[in-house]
Amino acid sequence: MSSVLTVRLDGQGTSWSLWTNVVIERDLDHIAGGFDIEYIDDGRIAQSLPTLTSSGPFFEIVRVGMAVTLLIDNEPVLVGYIDDVEVDWTADHLSARLRGRDKTGDLVDCAALPDGPAEFSGVDILHVAQKVCAPYGIVVRADVDIGETFDRLSKYPHETALSFLEKAARERALLLVSDGVGGLLLTRGGSSDGPSPITRPGNALGGRYTSSWQQRFSDYYVKGQSDGRVSRGAAAAPLTPATVPPSAAPADMPWIVYSPSPANIIATGHARDPEITRYRPTVRLTRSQSGMSTTQVQADWALRVAKGQGEKIVYPLLGWRAGPANALWRTNARVTVTDAYADIDKPMLIAGVRFMMSERGQMTELRVAGITAYDRINEAEKRRHRTTNAPGQAVVLTPDQAVP
Repeated sequence: MSSVLTVRLDGQGTSWSLWTNVVIERDLDHIAGGFDIEYIDDGRIAQSLPTLTSSGPFFEIVRVGMAVTLLIDNEPVLVGYIDDVEVDWTADHLSARLRGRDKTGDLVDCAALPDGPAEFSGVDILHVAQKVCAPYGIVVRADVDIGETFDRLSKYPHETALSFLEKAARERALLLVSDGVGGLLLTRGGSSDGPSPITRPGNALGGRYTSSWQQRFSDYYVKGQSDGRVSRGAAAAPLTPATVPPSAAPADMPWIVYSPSPANIIATGHARDPEITRYRPTVRLTRSQSGMSTTQVQADWALRVAKGQGEKIVYPLLGWRAGPANALWRTNARVTVTDAYADIDKPMLIAGVRFMMSERGQMTELRVAGITAYDRINEAEKRRHRTTNAPGQAVVLTPDQAVP
């Protein structure tokens, strides 16, 4: 049974059936969901060729900047704005096309709090995100533990809202995901289950599998400068010039390089990917001072993400719904993939969903990736020992000021 697409412009409900092509897309690589619709704009036709058209009523002429809601079977799937309108006409052809994004598209384009504050203190990421998103009419919620409050979170004057929020989200190992219908979700990868497994042969009409080593490495090294108390584990004794002389470091402790000043000990995390069978090392630097445990955690995380991103499959499926509940496909959901030709039989992550309608009918294109492709790492440990709120710093937002 085919689904029904409804478009509401500026709050007016209009069910259009004159589509020639429809694409509605959400993807974890792009926070804002988007749409691209080709249609017959009989409002424009009636206005420009009144002698060739019957009497109304006609659909409203679509104009750029309009608020729009897209619904599938009366279930909202995108709430946003029309970014572009294209109309094309020749002697024997008239066509129209509109493109837009959900509300979070404004977070991608626009500045974060241009009138301040420039710094937050003593508030959690949910409060920060609510403060940034409130002027755009975007509701922020979380479906996972959001972590502790920030001692200090600074904002550059030129930062976009998305850039600033992503920086804060990384501190708490969170993923920013648009819900598509006017909200922003703080979550983590694979927090829900898809409506149905993907099987081939089965519900998958075909597939395009890519396995790549271009961004995968045999060895992941993460190097960072510590404060002189670097250790292998919690029980290890602090390292000092007396306990780790420079001559002993290369031979006895190859994981660390020691310089005469305790403030200049370089910690190195190292993770090995056994699937990469030839020598392909990569070295990354920490963003700030860190201990040995932090660099090791980052090295393990870099391996997981690269492994997940190195495996991607695109599947076309009939219809927009699936499973016993006849539910719409959604991003950031875990789904079991069984495909003998691609040699896949394991859980994977739905990274992208495209609802399409054309002369071929209604189809869904799913982009699935390795389950760890969108893992996040908690970077809060790197700032735990920083000083707080020095006098003369920019405006500080306190908890009672966090949400307007």
